[in-house]
Amino acid sequence: MTMSNLPEDLVEEILSRVPATSLKPLRSTCKGWKALFKTPRFAEKHFRKAPKQSHVVMLKNSRVFPMNVDFNVVPPSIEFKDALDLKCSLRNSEQLDIADVFHCDGLLLCITSGKRPVVWNPCLGETRWIQHKDGYEFSAGFALGYGKNKSDHSYKILMYRNCGFDRFETYEFSSNSWRVVNTPNCIVTRYSGVTLKGNTYWIGADVDDDKSEYLLSFDFTGERFRRLCLPSSTNRGESKALSVVREEKLSVLHHNYDTSKVEMWVTNKIDTEADLSWSKYFAVDDLDGYMDNCHYASTSLIIDEEKKVALCCNSVYDRGKRVVVYTIGENDKYYTEIPYDRRWGWSFIFNYVPSLVQIQSK
Repeated sequence: MTMSNLPEDLVEEILSRVPATSLKPLRSTCKGWKALFKTPRFAEKHFRKAPKQSHVVMLKNSRVFPMNVDFNVVPPSIEFKDALDLKCSLRNSEQLDIADVFHCDGLLLCITSGKRPVVWNPCLGETRWIQHKDGYEFSAGFALGYGKNKSDHSYKILMYRNCGFDRFETYEFSSNSWRVVNTPNCIVTRYSGVTLKGNTYWIGADVDDDKSEYLLSFDFTGERFRRLCLPSSTNRGESKALSVVREEKLSVLHHNYDTSKVEMWVTNKIDTEADLSWSKYFAVDDLDGYMDNCHYASTSLIIDEEKKVALCCNSVYDRGKRVVVYTIGENDKYYTEIPYDRRWGWSFIFNYVPSLVQIQSK
């Protein structure tokens, strides 16, 4: 029996369990399947049921580069692939310079060097430029997430004055509109936030408290902020970085300057923030003081749970300004350091999960 002879609901159930990268070529082979893939209901179902094919991706030299990372060798091997293709339009072959990038559900929110936000689904090759009547300030920061409706996700963008939370606005894809939201009395002390299950997380601190830090979250459904606990020491100035693990958990790197320890902490599977708890994943020595030379506010990382290894990207001040990718693991056995660029600029490493999520039309 072929797929064409199966009931439509069974075909949909089968296709909803096929990874997005495998479904992409099928759009051109069957008109019915192409139409099915474009429905928000199927995209939502597919995102829930299909295996998550996580890819390591890095923003470097103003481009987004996929990476081949092999954690089965010691030290892990790292190989960069060709940059993903983000252009001004289908008629314009000029590559865009990307200053920052944010990931949620297979969508990339890219901030160009001209401070213009564009939402991009690399798997589908779709883009959507985001306009604001007043334009964008150079110091503006952004985040991408979604509100949770009964039937699907309502994707939104949060815009704020970078590291100075004095005005917030959200943009909703479905209505193509901006609205002002309440402003918390806090600042973002680390540049790179992450999104997990629709909510965005940063490491933040109160404006009038220059010592302690906490996990700051933004709920796109209720459009409100919450302060959550961080593990271990919460002193400002020590190196910390957030990451998402398997689209289920948060992880944090914590470098304690007093003890010269680098610790990796992981949460439980987060269903609700009220249930959030942390456990220490592993700890290593300070790698001969290496992290003392890092720009602590720009650290980004991903971790491999099975191997207990962290892959980090950081800006380093020793021997001149440079950007380094390095790996650390339990018992120091995975340590390696790969300097790849001596030009000073924002670099960021993250996990990208391809999806069929549509970028709604205006």
